[in-house]
Amino acid sequence: MGLSLVLLAISVAVATTVLFVALPRVGTPGSMLLFLRFAAVSGVCAVGSSAMYVIYGAGGGPLSLVMGDVAMVLSPALMFVALSVLDGRGVARSSFTAGGLAAAVAVVSATVPLPGSLAVKALALAIACGATAWTAFRSSGPARGPLRLIAWTNAVFAVYCVARVVTGAVAGWESAVYLAAFSIAPATMLGALSVLLTGAAVLLTGAAVVRLRFGRRRTERPERRPAGTAVVIGDWDLASTAYGPEGVRALVAELRAAAADVDPGAAEVPRGAALSVPNAESVVGNRLAAAYAWQPEQVALLVDGAATGPVRTHPDRRRGRRRRPSARP
Repeated sequence: MGLSLVLLAISVAVATTVLFVALPRVGTPGSMLLFLRFAAVSGVCAVGSSAMYVIYGAGGGPLSLVMGDVAMVLSPALMFVALSVLDGRGVARSSFTAGGLAAAVAVVSATVPLPGSLAVKALALAIACGATAWTAFRSSGPARGPLRLIAWTNAVFAVYCVARVVTGAVAGWESAVYLAAFSIAPATMLGALSVLLTGAAVLLTGAAVVRLRFGRRRTERPERRPAGTAVVIGDWDLASTAYGPEGVRALVAELRAAAADVDPGAAEVPRGAALSVPNAESVVGNRLAAAYAWQPEQVALLVDGAATGPVRTHPDRRRGRRRRPSARP
């Protein structure tokens, strides 16, 4: 019991420290730093739940079981909050949802005996993992590949939790099929694998954003641009890796829409648009950030079309220019 209280105090201290550092930045949705902070607390909860279950198995008493159940549910619930932050949504609602779900599990685990509390915890895990998977699938943030990994990992674990409850209720909590597929050993192994895959995806997401924000950029940027400047997505391979093919095409569509906003005469060119305004790259970038909620790492993808190769600006000006046949015999 004493060790349980010490671990509880340590876990609460770590979570409180991280969240109090994160909360002052709630007004900056989409912040990668805030995403990583919530993801870190999610990882602390995953590790803490495993420690509590070990203590409970060694005779730690019901308090360690309650703490383990709450920490296990909080792990995917806080990942849901982290993904909401990354996608630019409000953090308050998702945080209250995660806290309410964890509080409900705490009450049930402390008052309802097994296997009733186990069923409630499994259903709460299914809800948290399902919300995380849905948010990751719909996210428009960077690094689509890692986000898909988070989505599929949590979706599979949510289905497993529902199947665990259904099997226990129908076949019995002591049945052979339940003990073989849904007892503490297989559930722990699948949960640990889910935590590892989610952690790897979080690291890959952070690495992709760092590459976009601090990667290779042009060292010189002229103060003014001549008429007919093309603003395009520069490093196409990097953008495709971070956002996926569909995501990059969506970025190009928004880029062209922003160019039309600032210059109604803007023309489409490969990977972007050509327009006739001074400082076109800066003007379009500001418009995208203000009206289309582009993040700094997305604006950093914009470059002058002349720096990416032979991208022709205003191609319509050359249309119709055909060589006239000579009148001479």
